[in-house]
Amino acid sequence: MRKCKRRMTSDELRTTNDERLPVISERLKSVKACILLLVIASFCFGLADSVDAKVYIDIASPSVRQLPVSIIIKGPPKSKELEWIIKNDLETTGMFEFVDPDVPGAEVKAFLDVSISNDIKVILSVKDLVEGKEVLKKRLTVSKKASLRTMAHSISNDIYYVATDRKGIFRTKLSYLVSEKSGRKGLRVMDWDGFNARKIVSRGLTSSHSWSQDGKFLLFASERKRKWKIYLRDLKRGKEMVLFSSKGLNLVGGTSADDLVAFSSSKGGSSEIYTMNMFGQKFKRLTRSYGIDVSPVFSPDGKKIAFVSDRGGSPQIYTMDIKGRGIKRLTFEGSYNTSPSWSADGKRIAYVGRKNGKNQIFVLKSDGKDLRQLTFEGNNEGPSISPDGFFIAFDSDRDGKRGIYVMRINGEGQKRITKKYLKAMSPKWSPYLK
Repeated sequence: MRKCKRRMTSDELRTTNDERLPVISERLKSVKACILLLVIASFCFGLADSVDAKVYIDIASPSVRQLPVSIIIKGPPKSKELEWIIKNDLETTGMFEFVDPDVPGAEVKAFLDVSISNDIKVILSVKDLVEGKEVLKKRLTVSKKASLRTMAHSISNDIYYVATDRKGIFRTKLSYLVSEKSGRKGLRVMDWDGFNARKIVSRGLTSSHSWSQDGKFLLFASERKRKWKIYLRDLKRGKEMVLFSSKGLNLVGGTSADDLVAFSSSKGGSSEIYTMNMFGQKFKRLTRSYGIDVSPVFSPDGKKIAFVSDRGGSPQIYTMDIKGRGIKRLTFEGSYNTSPSWSADGKRIAYVGRKNGKNQIFVLKSDGKDLRQLTFEGNNEGPSISPDGFFIAFDSDRDGKRGIYVMRINGEGQKRITKKYLKAMSPKWSPYLK
């Protein structure tokens, strides 16, 4: 039990406080000095970590070099599949050169110790062979029910981050349309490399589609019972709800970080651009023209919208702010330019332009300058830039049947990722997924 103390008089209290003030003052100075030292020390440690962090591949450099890498797998035969997937992921970037572990020349070595039972477990160790130090050690576990590919893509992201200090896109997905036997177009989702495809929507005639910014929902336009509606699909629960319904053609565009949805509708006669929230509320009309306005997509910061309009006599790419003001035409070369897609930093826009009678993918700066053609073979459409800004997914009929392709933002490394027997089109890249 506590002992009761006699209450001090005001004079005693004043005297005692006066005596203690110098001591307390000195202690406060000491405490402040310690806190300052801790702040300085932590700041210095932060600087040391920053200085010591080695970037093996400088993506911002005009000429990105290839990093020589060796990958070693230890585990059951099935674990070799991990190696194939990881190499395919990293090879697509064009930034890695694979060196046989028994041959000198690698700068970095990734060692995977794999065990597969009820779970898939991997101990990942990445070593800098030049400096002779381990730069990453990590344990990864997924259930056996989960895809081995998911594990591989996660490891690819880890290796990519070590090499570039950037977030990888290997866990992202693509939504896309498929021509079905009925003649209708169904909506599917697959891994970014074309595997693990699954049906999302097969009812009605599905058209435009887009991802929510958190990757949990797909928005799509579909004609059912002769009426075009815009739907929201919960990818985890498989449930869907109608966001917008009216007479005429209603097509969904992009979404913003503020959970706005851009779409076009011909409910008033001509096709105009509107926005609404993710609950299908707070509609706002943004354009008023005698032409057709379609394909609205938000810039990454949500402050601008790129869209297509024929108000000048032919389909061209325009931008405006999210209130429909400051409309500016971006494309002037060619008489048919559509399907804009923003880069992750908002500095570039990819789009489809018709040249010599065929549709090709172009990219230009968001101020309309520095136009570049990226595709030259067949008809190429539906560009969608990856969330890191370094890849473009698109569809092409260059092999006879239209399919989904990916390429780097400079047009290099073009390859088909869907099966040749499958007629697929209109890919949309997901945001980063957990």
